[in-house]
Amino acid sequence: MENDNHSEDQLSFSDVLAALQDEKTPLAPRYLYRLSALESADLTALQHIWQQLSGTRRLAVLEDLEMLAESNTVMDFDSVNEMALTDEDARVRVVAIRGLWATEQPELIGQLVQILQTDKDMDVRAQAAAGLGRFVYLGEVGEVSAAAQQEAEAALLEVLHGDEDPLIQRRALESMGFSSRHEVAELIENAFDGGEEEWVSSALFAMGRSADERWGPQVMQSLADPNMEISREAAKAAGELELSDARPGLFDLLQDEESEVRLAAAWALSQIGGNGIADALEEMIERAEDEDEIDLLESAIENLAFTNEMDELSLLDFSPEDLEDFANPDAADDEDPDQE
Repeated sequence: MENDNHSEDQLSFSDVLAALQDEKTPLAPRYLYRLSALESADLTALQHIWQQLSGTRRLAVLEDLEMLAESNTVMDFDSVNEMALTDEDARVRVVAIRGLWATEQPELIGQLVQILQTDKDMDVRAQAAAGLGRFVYLGEVGEVSAAAQQEAEAALLEVLHGDEDPLIQRRALESMGFSSRHEVAELIENAFDGGEEEWVSSALFAMGRSADERWGPQVMQSLADPNMEISREAAKAAGELELSDARPGLFDLLQDEESEVRLAAAWALSQIGGNGIADALEEMIERAEDEDEIDLLESAIENLAFTNEMDELSLLDFSPEDLEDFANPDAADDEDPDQE
């Protein structure tokens, strides 16, 4: 029997290709690891057999890579996902775009824009609109050029001002939530005030990304909405915006019958911080039966501890002189003790 414990470094790439083509056998993790940071020759070899695999196999491989990348941030499957952007199966193209979320390569913007404008599948185009949001965010934090950000924003605004399918438009609005462009606030407000449940959910999603507390009243109002998707997105937005006034509404949602709403409220409270939250989360863990729910709640407790610690060490608690000392510790040590 083949030893499952040997290192992926011992695998030749021909072993990986053979395992991929053996569709009766699930692909073992060691083969997935070997698909990280592919060299040019290996990528070419993979391209030669990729479309010979069934659509189900290709989809399963990309989904496995996506899960692996979420749990192991040193893995780099960008080359595989970029290859799959032109896959004949729309489901595969959707997952490929999702798998490229962490990339910071502005060259991808042009590909996503083309997919957004020309792909025949609505879900793929919607995912491309979502993927462009990454580059709007990166532009806002200075990680890509202003020109790159503007290219992404221009394509998204064209969708929002056009007659595209509502799903594609809503994903474009969510992506533009990161943007500081002056017209975005009006787009979000119109979507929220329109009252259509799906658009309200997307507006709340965009509000959470905006880092703008102006949306506090709309977010807190929506916490009590009977629609599960709206209350869930409101909870997420309240956490992202760190709305301390939202705590009572979020505590109420900890009792919601929908687990997605409960967990969104729990995580939001961990982002906001404050008294009584740790006890409430511990009580939820005691009642929880689902392992995934318990794991998320335990992560929320860890995040809460970090949030509370950061609150205690808030820079607002330091004087300008203290901040100068932190910035220039050597200068503080060298000061003349007799100096006034």
